Amino acid sequence: MKKTNGIEITNIILIIVSAIFAFICPFQTFLLVYAFLGPLHYLTEINWLQQRNYFLQNKTDVNYLFIPIIAIGSIVYIPSLAALKPVIPFLLFFTLLVSIFNSSENIKLYRNWKFILLLIVGIATSFYFRNYFHTFFSIFLPSLIHVFIFTGIFILSGFLKTRNNLSLLTFITFLAMSLFLLNFNLNTFSIEENIHSKYQSFEKLNQTILSIFGEENNTKHNIYFSNFGIKLMQFIAFAYTYHYLNWFSKTSIIQWHKTTKTKFSVIILIWIVSVLLYLYNYKTGLYWLYLLSLTHVILEFPLNITSVKSQFKNNHYQ
Repeated sequence: MKKTNGIEITNIILIIVSAIFAFICPFQTFLLVYAFLGPLHYLTEINWLQQRNYFLQNKTDVNYLFIPIIAIGSIVYIPSLAALKPVIPFLLFFTLLVSIFNSSENIKLYRNWKFILLLIVGIATSFYFRNYFHTFFSIFLPSLIHVFIFTGIFILSGFLKTRNNLSLLTFITFLAMSLFLLNFNLNTFSIEENIHSKYQSFEKLNQTILSIFGEENNTKHNIYFSNFGIKLMQFIAFAYTYHYLNWFSKTSIIQWHKTTKTKFSVIILIWIVSVLLYLYNYKTGLYWLYLLSLTHVILEFPLNITSVKSQFKNNHYQ
């Protein structure tokens, strides 16, 4: 219990620290953690997931995850395939569907009529409701749904398993800091021109949320200077920062650091190369981090779905 309490206290501190940095300098905080903490998180988690067969019941199902990842990488990196970018949201939908039907029944996916039916529904939806489909699967799912909602589910899951008051306090602090950042801002800092150029590749998320809340006019200005735009960026920066720090704080619980020396050395090498590539050639580094980030998001889907299912089971038996 002392060990668990220590981890929860650490996470409460990390939540508050993440919120402070996001509150003071949201754009700078996001860009720094995305470039430096992001790739180390992706690499260590992918290695940890691999050691646990990606939380798949059927080992061969991992092919259904890696083939779309390879396809997305090819579309992103090969100019002649750029016209296929509209297919990426469907590939993300497909991997999520595979994760949902990851069950102990061990039925081959191509023989599962429910899976086939939903796959057909997904194809139809991606065609007839293209904009909504793209917004959810290509913009929200790999970003805020992954770093905020699933992180919140993991925190809540910890409380429901242990019924520890500190675990509940961690969850409450997580929500409280989120609400605080969405409602208050300093509105006194100036944004340097290089911040605009570096954050430009991430603007789509902000623009989409701003448009949902009816702030479509002069959207670029709203992202960086409007009252709501700054609050939104504070929330995004907080969600990403704590998502990364939360992973690194759980060493003693999930044992992600336990791996072979060779694998650990390879992880550190790739991490260093990723950061250097990002610093040397921002555009190329960003493409690489995008693919690395998306790979870890897709490979984590089975774990996310397993966690959600466990919540329903816990509530059912209570």
